[in-house]
Amino acid sequence: MFVSTYETSLDSKGRVSVPAPFRHALSGGQRLFLWPASDGSPCLEGGGEALMTLYRQTLARMSPNDPARRAFMHAIFTRSADLKMDDTGRISIPRPLLEGAGIEGRLIFAGALDRFHIWEPDRFAAFDAVMEGQLRESQDALDAPFQAALAAGALKLDGEGMA
Repeated sequence: MFVSTYETSLDSKGRVSVPAPFRHALSGGQRLFLWPASDGSPCLEGGGEALMTLYRQTLARMSPNDPARRAFMHAIFTRSADLKMDDTGRISIPRPLLEGAGIEGRLIFAGALDRFHIWEPDRFAAFDAVMEGQLRESQDALDAPFQAALAAGALKLDGEGMA
């Protein structure tokens, strides 16, 4: 699971160290994938082989002629870079991906559960402010899924709160 936020920078050779917790989330894999965020956010989206397997399995269930399938295949598989970390956990992000995300030196790795994003710091700050506002407006959004999970017995409550 990819959690937290890490700010770092490209080295003189254009490499960046993947944060250690993110390397751990890749379950020991040395391979990761990056592509322009498919939702149009001005960042890169990425993950390991497990995420790509999930995408592959999900897209395989769609009709080969479905325009949505074709769009996702193009966004994720055609536009992605297949990267291998070196022994110290560094990757070289291809220049076109860096340019598309506006990254020149400093960058932010941001965890997003089963994937992560890489942002230019000012773009991340703007996105973070928007998300903060949406969070305040969306406080009730978790209530129905929480209640459904509780009713299904998927959550156990003890005297101290959730176990």
